[in-house]
Amino acid sequence: MKVNVAKSRMKLRASLLSCGTLAAGLLVLAAAAPTVAAQSAADDALRVERVRALYEAAKAKEAAGDWAGAEGAWEEVVRLAPGDARAWVNLGAARSRRDRRAEAVEAWRRAAALDPKLAGAHFNIGLALVRGGEPEAAVAPLRRALALEPENETARRALAVALVGAERFREASRELAQLLARAPRDAALLELAARAFMPQKRFAEAVTVLRRLLDHGGATAELWAMYGDALDGAHRAGEAAEAYERAVKLDPESNRRRYALGYLYWKLYRYDDAEPVLREVLRREPSDARAAFTLGDLYLTRGDERRALPLLEQAARAYPAEFDARFSLGRALLRAGDVARAVEELGAAVKLRDEVADGHYQLGRALTLAGRGDEARREFERARTLQNQKRASEAPKNNP
Repeated sequence: MKVNVAKSRMKLRASLLSCGTLAAGLLVLAAAAPTVAAQSAADDALRVERVRALYEAAKAKEAAGDWAGAEGAWEEVVRLAPGDARAWVNLGAARSRRDRRAEAVEAWRRAAALDPKLAGAHFNIGLALVRGGEPEAAVAPLRRALALEPENETARRALAVALVGAERFREASRELAQLLARAPRDAALLELAARAFMPQKRFAEAVTVLRRLLDHGGATAELWAMYGDALDGAHRAGEAAEAYERAVKLDPESNRRRYALGYLYWKLYRYDDAEPVLREVLRREPSDARAAFTLGDLYLTRGDERRALPLLEQAARAYPAEFDARFSLGRALLRAGDVARAVEELGAAVKLRDEVADGHYQLGRALTLAGRGDEARREFERARTLQNQKRASEAPKNNP
């Protein structure tokens, strides 16, 4: 029994000694904790001071035009403070200045992810994508920037440019209407509006904005040509020809604009004006099939099938799926007495456009001369049916 008591006393003493050692250890840790916290606070203070100094250095380098140095400073900032969204924006700006668009966009996307309400990051992304030839991709970030800053007209302008570039002309028109309401004489906006209106066939509105733009003075051949296209679309061909006269005068080397002028003269039945213009187009560019067709049709209208035929042959080879080219060639062949080929060309024409009454009538004439009476009668009957349908559709409706 005494032995057991002794052992118990020894265990108790050992236990007490162990507790004493643990307590001493806790005291040591407790004493060390304030030192670690103080060190961490000191490190944070140093880091904040370093970031502040780098901000100042980066701004100084930007002011001096040292964009490589600025980029390096901003890279150091985001290394020390990776959650600083504005530093990422500034880093993107420095990279953009160094023509490193993809890396700039990457930095701005990082900024936008850190702070989705940072309008500048979204705007910079959109603007960079527009300038990089990616208008469709630019639309979403620019819309986001505008949603955050509805009065930011620079963002709205960039969005309008992106929408036009992405061929989203209806949406572009809405943005441009807001911009023009505040700046009705802004030349860049007027031209952009015209480019949005034309593909929508809103020719009257295009005429209005282009006329306003031309009144600024110093108009280019391109603007006069666009104005001419708008006037022609608005069924004002006479004024369109005048606009194209100005365009050709400003840029006499443009065969495309010269052809458009000749075409408008032809459309207006001003054949004496059209012929020399179209001949000059073909002298400069003998392979121009549009000019060949228009001049060939002009000669055919004058009854000169000999001069018309080679030009219309050229046009039909270039445009085998165009009704006008095959039809005019068929008529010229018929006049020249080449009945078999006339039947071939006129037959091809009516297959391309069955609804044209004159196509069936001319084919009927060719079939008659070819001795194919039954087929000719069917074509004449089809021509009469189409003519009657046209008269019925054009007749005034009687109101009940």
